[in-house]
This record gives sequence, C-alpha cells and structure tokens, in this order.
Amino acid sequence: MKLSEKIRILRKARGMSQEEFGYSLSEATEGVTRQTVSDWENGKFEPKLDNIRDIARVLNVSFDALLDESIDLNDAETLKSILHNVPLETQKSINTKIRYDIRHYNLSKKDYVKLSMLIITTFAVLVVSIVLLTVGILLSLFPLYLIGGILGGIFLGLTPVTIIGIQSLVRKYKNPKGAAFGEINNTHLIVHTYQTASNVVYLPLEKIKEIKVAEDATERHGDVVISLIGREKPITLLNVAFPHKVIEFYEQLQKLDADDDPVKII
Repeated sequence: MKLSEKIRILRKARGMSQEEFGYSLSEATEGVTRQTVSDWENGKFEPKLDNIRDIARVLNVSFDALLDESIDLNDAETLKSILHNVPLETQKSINTKIRYDIRHYNLSKKDYVKLSMLIITTFAVLVVSIVLLTVGILLSLFPLYLIGGILGGIFLGLTPVTIIGIQSLVRKYKNPKGAAFGEINNTHLIVHTYQTASNVVYLPLEKIKEIKVAEDATERHGDVVISLIGREKPITLLNVAFPHKVIEFYEQLQKLDADDDPVKII
C-alpha cells in the first residue's frame, strides 16, 4: 500500500481532520498546511524524510508501518494491530464525527447602498433621457434629442446590470451564509484566523465554559462570545451567520455527551 493511502487511513483512524493533523505537524515542522496534507494523501507528492518521522510521531505508529508497502491497512486486523494503542472508544468513533460549520454573514449595509445607488442612477438616466427626447422632438432641438438618445442607450446598458444586482441581493438575503471560518464538532471548536498571519485555533470542548450570542445579535447575524476555563478574556467570533444556531448545536452536543443512547441525529 502506498504511503499516501496510509496517511489518509491513519489520520482518519486517529479522528483528526486535515487541519488538525497539519497543525500538529507544524509544531515541529514549519509550513504544513491543510493543502499540503491533502496533496500528500492524494499522492501529488510525498513528504520528506523529516516529515515522515513527524507523521509517525503524530499518528503514533512505527516508522516501518508507514514505509513498508507490503502492509495493507485496508485489512481490518492489520489496521487494528497498527492502532493497538488507540482506546476502544476512539476506534468506535472513527468516521463518526459530527460538525457544524461556522460561517460569516455575507450581507452588509454596503450591499444595500450599492444596489440603491445603482437603481437610483438607472431610474435617473431613464427620466432624463425621456425628458430630453421629448423636448428635443417638440422643439426640434437635435442636440437635446441626440443626448437623450445616448442616455437611452446608457439606460439599456444599466438595466441588465441592475436586474442582476437585484437578483444577487435576493439570493444573498435568502442564504446569507458566507465563507466558513470555523466549526464545532463533538471534540473541538476550531477557528481559522487571518489577521497578521493565518492560523488555526483548536479549543477542546471541555475547556469551554460558556458560549452565548452578543446582546445586539439578531436571528440572522451577530457576534458569538466564547468563555474559556482559566482565561479571563473571552473570545469573540464576529459577524456570524445565524449565531443562535451555533449555540443550539453546541447545547445539543452537550446533551449527547450526557445521554447513554449513542445513536443520535442532529
């Protein structure tokens, strides 16, 4: 079996996402992004020898288990022997992770202002065009008639742009979820930050004291405030789409952990 397939199988068996895996490797090796992990698993290129040592350390398997191509991890017993030190509960949870993507709210006042200005401009061009054409015809003033005709052409060009803008705003309003910048799953709250440098923050659920929406949040958008055990200052996720659903999902996860019934669908 190829190294790329082994990395993918073992990573999933450890219950790690590509982001988590890359972050764990980055502690010892610089520049291991989710894309790099994806490229390894898709066989686009192989990790360097130093990377392989760190992969073996993070996945907690032997060096030979990764490099010996005669080892086939598709065989359940072989995989079990490789993962001999994985707790039974962890093995049971392989590929059963549930998650909720946290997304930015994709609408702002600027969207409404831009569309309003476009509609006003289109309407104004139409009105001025009609006035100039009418006056030009009635008074036989060719220059006014010519300008009115040019403005009429501009109106015809602005009309489809305005219609597309209205349709785009309606689509955004119906589904205002923008790009995902984090997730809550049954083990961690993961947040991607893009300020002075890109980074991924992993917060174990057991370290979270409370998650709530900000006081000025609405049903469709607002900030989410996360209080952590042992940290005085909370973490605030800004402009989240449907922030109350984030809280609802987190509370459902808490109930799942307290419930003896292992089969739940959220």
